[in-house]
This record gives sequence, C-alpha cells and structure tokens, in this order.
Amino acid sequence: MEWILIILLIPSVYFSARFFLLSKNINDTTKNLNEICANIESNRKLLFKHPDKNFERLLSEINKYLEKAQLEKIKFIRREEEIKREIENISHDLRTPLTSIRGYLELVNDENASEEEKKEYISVVERRAKGLQNLIQVFYDLSRLENKEYNLDLEMIDINMVLREQVLVYYNDFEAKGINVDISLEQKPIYLKLDKNAIERVFANLIQNAIKYGKSRFKICLEIIGKEVNLVFVNDTDDLQKEDGKFLFDRFYMKNSSRNNQSSGLGLTITKFLVELMDGEIELSINEGWVEFKIKFKTEDI
Repeated sequence: MEWILIILLIPSVYFSARFFLLSKNINDTTKNLNEICANIESNRKLLFKHPDKNFERLLSEINKYLEKAQLEKIKFIRREEEIKREIENISHDLRTPLTSIRGYLELVNDENASEEEKKEYISVVERRAKGLQNLIQVFYDLSRLENKEYNLDLEMIDINMVLREQVLVYYNDFEAKGINVDISLEQKPIYLKLDKNAIERVFANLIQNAIKYGKSRFKICLEIIGKEVNLVFVNDTDDLQKEDGKFLFDRFYMKNSSRNNQSSGLGLTITKFLVELMDGEIELSINEGWVEFKIKFKTEDI
C-alpha cells in the first residue's frame, strides 16, 4: 500500500515543482517586462531563468517584439531631436541674411553716405533679399521632394555664365574677408540641361561655404573630360580634418559648437540632394588643409 502512495506522490511532487517554477517564471518575467516597458530604449531582454520549452518559445517571441519596439522608440527619439535641430538651424539660416539686409538698410539711412554708396547698398540688399527668397524656396522644395511632390524645371543653361554671376554676387564678401579668388572657366558657353534655381542654389551654397570656412584662397575650375563636365570648388581651411569628409554631407552635421554659431548645417546636404536630383554627382575630399568639392554632370554634346 505504501509503495502505491509513493508512486502517486512522485508525479504530484514533480508537477507541483513544475508549477512552482512556472509560476515563479511568470512572476519574474512580468516584473522584468514592466521594467523594460517603462524604459523601452534600455535594450534589455527577458531572460530564461528556468528551463521550459513552451515558456522559452513564448519569451523568444516577446523578445522579438521588444526588439522591434526598442528600435522604433530609438528612431522616434532621434527623429524628435533632429526635428528640434532642424527648427533651430532653419531659423538661423533665415536670420543670417535678414541681419545682413538690416545692416545695409541702416547704411542707406546714414546721412554721411553718398548717393552712389546708397545705390550700391540698395543693390546689395536686393541681392540678399533674392538670396533669402531662394533659401526659403529651397526649404519648401525640400519638403516637397521628401513627399515626392516636386518636379524639376529643366532647360538648357550656360553653366559658365551662371557660375560667373554667382561669384560676382559674393564678390564683396570675398573682399571683406580677404579671400583671393582664382577662377578658371571656359571661354565659350557650356550648355547643360539643368534646373536654373537648383544649380544657382548649389553654387551659392558652395561659395558661401568657402566664405565661411575658408582662410585666404578659393579656386573654381570648370573641366571638360570627354562627355563630362566637372566643376571643382577648392578652398583652404584649418577647421576640417580628413575624417570630417565622411560627415559633411550629413543632415545637421556640425564640426563643433563654433560652427553651429555660423551655419545651419543644411547647406551641403541640400547641395548634394539637388546635384543628384539633376542626375549629377558630387564628391568631397579633404587633404592637407584643403577641402575640395567636385561636381560632375554628363552631357551628350559640348
């Protein structure tokens, strides 16, 4: 009779132990799951403390879900930070030309300024106002591009002339900073099928970049190699290292806090985006105190 009781008792003890371990697993897992959900970006996972195949399969599926939730949470947090920086940077990008316009308007109202000087100041204000208008348009277009709502207005453009005009717009800025400009362009017109507003913005971004971060020399060169037009923008700098070249086209990238006081960090990103949108390529290299941007456009006939 006793051995019958022992035989009956063994499974009872076994299943009781199994039930106890399962219950403990569930309680521990519930506690850990609540902690993980309260801090989803912590990248924690549920652990298997006691062997149970069915329970392990359940935890494995929960961990897969947690991993996806953690990744989405991290993406969401990063995107929020990017949006905050974007608002700050766009505000800065708009404020800079507005400050310049206000400064020249004060000079126009200076009683000691001659009529000729006032005409020059007004001319500068008009150019800066146009640049500001183009900048706002680029931000708007960028939004449309991201939503696939933008169409390029392609036409045959003399890229030689457009580039010369953009250099002249910023001539006074180069003079003020003491930057020597060396231009090597073709004597004949070079026609490419591009969007005029987009290519003007590309040139303006690269020229402004050289004015902001250049030391004393800025070179522009147009090269024709076979059926390819290469535009090269080079300036000397002591603010960039070779490894910075990996990040300069990244949206919102800042070399350091001092650069943040001078630029929104969107100019080169927009430049790359616009060049590629017009079926071009842009390359960047930094070497021995020089930064070079090379834009390539293909053409059938020169």
